[in-house]
Amino acid sequence: MISKLSISSYVKTCTLLAAVALVMLTSPARAQSPVGVAAVVNDDPISIIDLVERIKLVAVSSNIEMTPQRSNEMAPQILQQLINEKLQMQEAERRGIEVSDEDIARGKSMIEQNAGLPDGMLDTYLTQRQIASGTIENQIRPQVAWQKVLGSMRNEVEISEAEIDDNLERIISNQNKPRNRVQEIFLPVDNPQDSTRVYQTAQEILNALKQGADFAGLARQFSASASAANGGDLGWLYAGEMAGDLQQVVNQLQPGDVSDPVQTIRGYYILKLLDRRVGDTDAVTDTRLDLYQLFVPISGDMPQDQIDAKIAVLQNTRETADSCEAMANVAVDLGSDLSGKMDGISPGELSGPIRQAVGNLDEGTPSNIIRVDGGALMVMICNITEESNLPDRQDIENRLRLERLDILARRKLRELRRQAFIDIRI
Repeated sequence: MISKLSISSYVKTCTLLAAVALVMLTSPARAQSPVGVAAVVNDDPISIIDLVERIKLVAVSSNIEMTPQRSNEMAPQILQQLINEKLQMQEAERRGIEVSDEDIARGKSMIEQNAGLPDGMLDTYLTQRQIASGTIENQIRPQVAWQKVLGSMRNEVEISEAEIDDNLERIISNQNKPRNRVQEIFLPVDNPQDSTRVYQTAQEILNALKQGADFAGLARQFSASASAANGGDLGWLYAGEMAGDLQQVVNQLQPGDVSDPVQTIRGYYILKLLDRRVGDTDAVTDTRLDLYQLFVPISGDMPQDQIDAKIAVLQNTRETADSCEAMANVAVDLGSDLSGKMDGISPGELSGPIRQAVGNLDEGTPSNIIRVDGGALMVMICNITEESNLPDRQDIENRLRLERLDILARRKLRELRRQAFIDIRI
């Protein structure tokens, strides 16, 4: 049983929530005091502080400035995500599924790898950005629990040998045709009356992307697809592996382009084309980079002479460093926590300025100095590898099973929402 708030009332409620959240975002003292409950899901509360911290986490993980307007725009979708996570945890608990400390640690490690952070530095990174302790665990826990719920449903999905044969045959026959490396953000429309609201959310996400937000970060926070855990990365797709309407949109994109929201019978997609390749040789290889990042923090209120000194260190390193080991030695001398090595990175996964900086670099050559939010950095390619990515039968079976489980997951979550009592409190 769902609360009887109309969609317009729901949006107004969440706008009020966002206003409260914004006050707390700019007032550390208030952020320490309990200010009430934002929603209740089957007797489990979601506090306003929960909402505030998630808004801050979305801003940091997606590299966007959470202005008052954007806070108002995104608060309804963020609150909906928190409600979904409550339902997922409740279902996991009903099935006797537990999330261990080791599960949380693995989830943090994956986030560090995807974000290019050194091992064990996620908590420090978030603390430096005033994200409350436990916020990231509160997001990881329902994600892990839900994956375990889906794992218990694997026996409900059967993939035949004939299906695998058909997929493999199509992939092999398409090797001479273009293949695309694609990222997605998927926003489901479970009820027709929600279509307008979901489309508005898609537009808000698209606006954030146009202003420099990180696609992978927003995918992890908002996408309802199984690819969300991997930043929305679908990998290399051959012709025919995407639905026809989505394939048509991808065909019109150039590498680096992001599509407008694409409406399908399931919901709305936002697609990003990371790369496109044609030909037999390129069709079975994938470039991966091992990078070293040297980062120096620069705050907005730092005196100019200190800023100049930090930039001078990077400039000197650029002129003298001839290996990633030399870069690492400089990082040790600086005590730079956010410096470190990133292994197995696809060029398409890098942010625009960094991707451009390494585009023509040789191994062992430092890049130009790149100014970023919170500081400046320089990168070096430690190693370049070319890996075959033509899938084997097990890869194909896993992908087909994941697609089926994804459909089952959305169906199950719709069922849980229909059966739940959801009460918006303010």
